[in-house]
Amino acid sequence: MKLDKRAAKFQWFWDRLDQYLAKAQLKQSKQRNYIIEEFLALDSHVSAEDLHGRLKDTEHNPGLATVYRTLNLLKEAGLVDQKQFADGKSVFEVLDPKSHHDHLICVSCHKVQEFSNEEIETLQKQVAARFNFKLTHHTLDMFGICADCQKKS
Repeated sequence: MKLDKRAAKFQWFWDRLDQYLAKAQLKQSKQRNYIIEEFLALDSHVSAEDLHGRLKDTEHNPGLATVYRTLNLLKEAGLVDQKQFADGKSVFEVLDPKSHHDHLICVSCHKVQEFSNEEIETLQKQVAARFNFKLTHHTLDMFGICADCQKKS
């Protein structure tokens, strides 16, 4: 199912993208918007290659370089984050300003589990304050072996 470009869940995303494009004097393009809509519809960590695979047999058929350029533009706009987890593959995810999560990454099967923990968030703020450090953002990625892989061993 394709998302309507202005779906309520991502209205903030499209508004910030419009602002960024105007400031950078870049134009909207149908192909870029189509790539972004598909990326938002996935609503998960996605590599440029996986996103390209989902798009390559569509009427828009963007090249892999176009998908990379689009994701990098979103990264420059502060709308997505690029991560490199245990398998060395870069993945992208939406940077929602109203929600924050951290990651547990299995070094065996590469599964990524998102989690939120207010105690950890509070502790990180306390550490920053202790060092008189103005925290702008942070990430926490914890690597280990998931329960499923532990059972297989």
